[in-house]
Amino acid sequence: MQLRYVKRIARKYGIDLTGIRIRIDRDPHNLNWDVTGEANPSRIGDIILLPNAFISEEIVARTLFHEKIHIEQFRQYGSEYVQNNHVRFEKEAYTAETERFERS
Repeated sequence: MQLRYVKRIARKYGIDLTGIRIRIDRDPHNLNWDVTGEANPSRIGDIILLPNAFISEEIVARTLFHEKIHIEQFRQYGSEYVQNNHVRFEKEAYTAETERFERS
């Protein structure tokens, strides 16, 4: 769980992290969560990677891509609007992630 590992994966999968700050949450208590990451709506541009993001290289990449979409949503629509319409924006992020990573 090191930042250089995360950056290497982002490069490998073609995920541009320019202007994005990555924080790695190493709290073992967060292993109980199904969530792998979070785009911080209070600090637009921050991604927090939770311990379960590191189950595999692909999960790290998918999490980065997914959370980057949320950052773009926050920038375009504002954090409050995105949070108030969470279901819509989460669905959009998962759809884009699926299209990106499950191409034939």
